[in-house]
Order: sequence, then structure tokens, then C-alpha cells
Amino acid sequence: MNLIFFPGVLGSDLKSSEENEKAEFYGDAVALVDVLIVSDQEMLQMLLDQPEGALFSNVLEHVPYLLLKDDAGQVFERACALAEGQPTDEQHAVEEDEADLFAENGQTKGQRRDRFERALEFALKAHKGQVRKGSSVPYIFHPIETALITMTLTRDQDIIIAALFHDVIEDTRYSAKEIEDAFGSRVAHLVQMESENKRKGQDASETWKIRKQEFIDGLERKSKDEKVIALADKLSNMRATRQGYLKNDERFWERFHQKDKNMHGWYYRAVADRLREFEDTDAWKELNRLIGEVFDM
Repeated sequence: MNLIFFPGVLGSDLKSSEENEKAEFYGDAVALVDVLIVSDQEMLQMLLDQPEGALFSNVLEHVPYLLLKDDAGQVFERACALAEGQPTDEQHAVEEDEADLFAENGQTKGQRRDRFERALEFALKAHKGQVRKGSSVPYIFHPIETALITMTLTRDQDIIIAALFHDVIEDTRYSAKEIEDAFGSRVAHLVQMESENKRKGQDASETWKIRKQEFIDGLERKSKDEKVIALADKLSNMRATRQGYLKNDERFWERFHQKDKNMHGWYYRAVADRLREFEDTDAWKELNRLIGEVFDM
């Protein structure tokens, strides 16, 4: 799969109407990619607002895209650093062990990186062929984004991998036992705790509120590690919800089993309120802001 990451400098190109070599380069690149990785909300809005005939007009109608975070791509940079076990701030630890953020007993940095890469391969295989509801966007972008958000909340690799796998048991043919065999009992347990009882065989629209209420009530019993994944998952979903709502307006809700916008607002607000212990984090603040923007609450 070909990917393109839009760095912040592209913003100046979008603001300019002049054709130049850089614009021609981006145009050629977009024609070849499968997915656009958009680095921040401002750039997403620029792409949505491009006039007819402009270089990037309607590009998001034809190419699936992923918004990383509302901070000019810092999450992407942190993800790359964390994947290699490197520190993400400007402070450099004197000791090697202090610089390795995925430190675990008995494993080298290379072994930990290999484990992270194996986890990504496992998730890609598990979600192969799946797309996000009502779109052509490959589903794997959601668990990847969830893992990236989790990286801003913890340095624990088990939790990050569990975030990457959080929909595997629920939505794929892979079991908790297969996850445990490949990545350990702690990862498998964390994934199980994030898995919803979808009540297969029953009408999903009729069980929607029951299932969501169970998730809300269950947050009271979750450990902090489990809540970190829940927060990352809901923020990723809320980002996608805002993007979809911007593009489709009220028609957006027709793609879901629950078609009442107010019910979605109730659910996200209840989840955010149950996760207020994270209210000092960027992730919770962004979730709270997006809920306000989409649902006016």
C-alpha cells in the first residue's frame, strides 16, 4: 500500500493559487497513493475547502484519508520514535535503559521493535479486506490510529499493542487464545476487556443502546490500563465522526445502525464523563472538544 504524509509545509502550497514544481510533484504523488495521511485539522479543512479546478479539489472524495492529530503531526513523530524505543522529548537520558521507553526484562531493544512490527503485521492480516462503515477507508486505519493515540498516554508496549488489537476478537476470526499465544496473556486480557458483546443473531439497531450502556457502565470496573485504550478508541472514532459529518452533514448518520444523532451524542458524552480522570491529557481534551463541535454539548 502506498502512503503519503502531508507535512505542515503543504499548507502554504494549498493557500497559493500559483502552479509550481512543488504543486506538480504533489499532484503526481496523489495520483499514485492509496491513502492520504493528513497531519492536522487545519490542513484537513484546507483540503475540504479547495475550489473546483484546484490541484486538490475533491481529492478526499476519491482517496481514503486518515487524520493523525490536531497538532501538525507530532503523534506521527512520536509513534516513529516509540516504535524504535527512543525518547520523545528533548531530554536525553544518560543511561541506555532510561532512553528505552519499551523496557522489559529479558528483551533487547531490537526484540521489542520486532514484537511491535509483528503486532502490526498481525493486525493488518486480521483486518484485511475490512472497511470503515459507510466508506472505502480500510478499517486498519482505526486500530493504527488508536495505537498512536495510546502512545501519547502510556509507554507500556503491551497496552499499545492491545490498542492495536482492540477490535480483533470482536470483529475478526482471530481469538483471544491466538493473541495470547503470539503476544502474551496480558495483551490478550486487555483486548478481551475492550471487546463488546455484539449479540450476534439479533438486530444491531435494536441492541445498540443496550450495548452502549453496557460499555458506559463497564468503564467503572475497568483498570486504568483498560481505560487508556477506551479513551484512545473513542477519540479515534470521534475524529472519524467529525470528518464524516463535515463531508456529509446530517446524511452522515444514515450509515449507522443508530441513526439518531442525539443518541450518538449521548453515548460519547457519557463515555467522556466516565473518563474524566484523564481530563488533563491532550487526548481527553480533544475528545471533549470534538463532542462539543459535532453535538453542541
